[in-house]
Amino acid sequence: MSYKPAMPAWAPRACALLACAVLSCCFLSAATAWASPGAAGSLAAAAAAELARKVTAPSAILMEATTGRVLWEKNADVTRPIASVVKIMTLTLVMEALEARRIGLNDMVITSEHVASMGGSQIWLEPGESMAVSELVRAVAIESANDAAVALAEHVAGSEAAFVAMMNEKARDLGCANTRFVNATGLPESTADSDCMSSARDVAIMSRELLRYPAIHEWLTIWIGYVRDGKNMLTNTNRLIRFYPGADGLKTGYTDRAKYCLSATAVRNNVRVIGVVLGVSTSSVRFAEASTLLDYGFKMCEAQTLARAGQELGRVRVVRGVDTSVNVTIARDLSVVTLRGEGGNIEAKIALPEQLEAPVEQGQHLGHMVALQNGVEVAQVDVIAMQAVPKAPWFRLILRHTREYVRSHFLFAPR
Repeated sequence: MSYKPAMPAWAPRACALLACAVLSCCFLSAATAWASPGAAGSLAAAAAAELARKVTAPSAILMEATTGRVLWEKNADVTRPIASVVKIMTLTLVMEALEARRIGLNDMVITSEHVASMGGSQIWLEPGESMAVSELVRAVAIESANDAAVALAEHVAGSEAAFVAMMNEKARDLGCANTRFVNATGLPESTADSDCMSSARDVAIMSRELLRYPAIHEWLTIWIGYVRDGKNMLTNTNRLIRFYPGADGLKTGYTDRAKYCLSATAVRNNVRVIGVVLGVSTSSVRFAEASTLLDYGFKMCEAQTLARAGQELGRVRVVRGVDTSVNVTIARDLSVVTLRGEGGNIEAKIALPEQLEAPVEQGQHLGHMVALQNGVEVAQVDVIAMQAVPKAPWFRLILRHTREYVRSHFLFAPR
């Protein structure tokens, strides 16, 4: 196993630092695989047998979130109603619109008659009432409020119907072959055939897409929240947020036809897993079986950290700056998640410009660092500047160039 830095020759220090980190990870991974050949396969087989015995949900799936690798599944492609789990896609499109700045968290949304007519879980929006996007997102994420979900849909797309078209288009883009949306809430329609439909696999795929927006956890992890300046209390419908260590999402759902549904996610030691259960008979069983899935995900997977956020990875030359170079690091830890005992050839590569033009801002994106497993990219993080480098005044540049000229032409090393 080798470390193959993809960087210019000006950065040997970065090469050395990264080589140490990556070679250490490669060595440990190889040692594990050598000590217990076939360990990963044996562990997966044992876990599959136990999950088949313990999970009674008609449809379920366990997925490793970083790669999308399916660790276990049961009737994962069976199409069925998913109730308010639909709001995973609703929130995804809202977060997408926020990132693209098509809407803002401080936008005030005026409640329409259609919004106010929603039933089920709600915050009782009145026609003509104004509420900020941030509060509406909070109400959807915590209380699964149907009226808030439709208000957001209208704000993003102009109407719920137009938003539903966006939901279905996004589902197709993600490869969700068994998904069809008819509303932004998951509320049942007049007949079972006309409900919002999906599958455990598709729900996991949509969940993974929502997890691309880390800010969503600011709302999903609130156990007790408020809207209307503290006048109305919200209680999170996802009990795992409070009672399962590491849980930080995602969405519950229930209707008479869908039964109890849940897409749950948790993170521990840089390993994030997603567990989906659909059509469960009771709420307590739903949470228990989702917890079981997550437990097995953490037993089966481990993360190997190649570099850590804040760790100095080298320097990039800066032209016309107060300083002549800037230290670089990564925005978040770079880790590779594998099955325990799986091993494999793991390496990291970093790509940076040969030089930068001042000014450089602290945290400025400079390039990227990727993790490869057996030659396949499995993770990527941004490389950023560790400190700011302001542009140097002209007289300082003249002084610097003069000093360099004198040093190179008139100063000689003693024989």
